[in-house]
Amino acid sequence: MPEEMSRRISGLQRNVLAGFYVAVLKVLQAVRFYHARNERYAATIWTLAGPSLLKARVVLDLGCGPGFITARLHGAHLLVGIDSDRFNLLHSIEPSISAIQARAERLPIRSESIAIVVAISLVEHIADQGAFFRELARTLEPEGHAVLQIPELKFPIEPHTKWPLLHVWNSSLRSRVLAATGYVDLNMSTSLARTILFAEAAGFHTDRVVPIWHFRLARLLGLPMGYFILFGKDHDWSKPRATGGLRNGS
Repeated sequence: MPEEMSRRISGLQRNVLAGFYVAVLKVLQAVRFYHARNERYAATIWTLAGPSLLKARVVLDLGCGPGFITARLHGAHLLVGIDSDRFNLLHSIEPSISAIQARAERLPIRSESIAIVVAISLVEHIADQGAFFRELARTLEPEGHAVLQIPELKFPIEPHTKWPLLHVWNSSLRSRVLAATGYVDLNMSTSLARTILFAEAAGFHTDRVVPIWHFRLARLLGLPMGYFILFGKDHDWSKPRATGGLRNGS
């Protein structure tokens, strides 16, 4: 079992809620689900932004964790992984990749200096998503691109906690599940529509949306388990736009 997953499990309090989560996690590990997922995610990133990745001077992988996706993006002149968790950066699977400890809403990066930003399963862990997209717009070069992946939190089996129909539970029960599984930072208001609205308000246009299925049954039922989104930075990105009354947070 990868070290960061063992760390997450060891940090959980032992109760029924955590026990169910850990049991499902171990089954998924046994069938190498996460290895296959990382391969599919990297392939999708290359499909969406391959030529730009190869031409880019600098590519950022925000929320890179131990670098399972980052290591599959070799091709840029400079590939940089950024994560707020120092443990993840110290245990990168590819130590040769440059790493910076920082929050995605406040990046120690010069304005308009980055060609491509990748962020896998990060947006839903950010409380102020508007600030995140404004920071993306600030750091990206003119005509730069962002490749984001977000889960579908209203999927019948919530992707993080593995608990069924988490979005319809009352706030008290939902908070208990999130705390028990170590996902207290999960912003349950995250959705494809809200992500696009926040991005467009910050000065992006949506180039492409690719649904994620993972399992054949999900595809047959027409229930995406998440989405990849390719955003392009608008020329007039600095002009403020309305967000249709959207608020950050859950």
